[in-house]
Amino acid sequence: MPLEPHETELDQLDEFYWRQCHPNYLDGGVPSVQMFRESTGDNGKLSGARSEKASAQLAYEERLARGGNTAGTWGVSLSEITAAGTRAVDDSVGDAALPTGHTYLDYRHLDDKPSARAVRSRLHEAATSRPREWPPAP
Repeated sequence: MPLEPHETELDQLDEFYWRQCHPNYLDGGVPSVQMFRESTGDNGKLSGARSEKASAQLAYEERLARGGNTAGTWGVSLSEITAAGTRAVDDSVGDAALPTGHTYLDYRHLDDKPSARAVRSRLHEAATSRPREWPPAP
């Protein structure tokens, strides 16, 4: 899918995409695959933040400050995103209403349920292969 003029596809493979996990999506303290499922109104763009512009802590705190719920911040590297079959796009430039470093995972090319399910599963596996980034475990 083509990008808008203000959007930039991330290309630093060691950069992280931060994703917040709603408390309802925790199963025994571990996020379920729901964390990478679209919500109504996402239009194929799954919101998060990029590590080059926002820390995991800042992404978490901004989510709470905007009235959202989160059980914490988990990360997926750009190399893992690419391996899962999608891309991360920074769309934060010029839009002060968006959180710092707002970035989306692009699901718009996933035109069938099996493809979407496979991408979500790979992203979930990558995110849960490491500890929650913020807040730190006690």
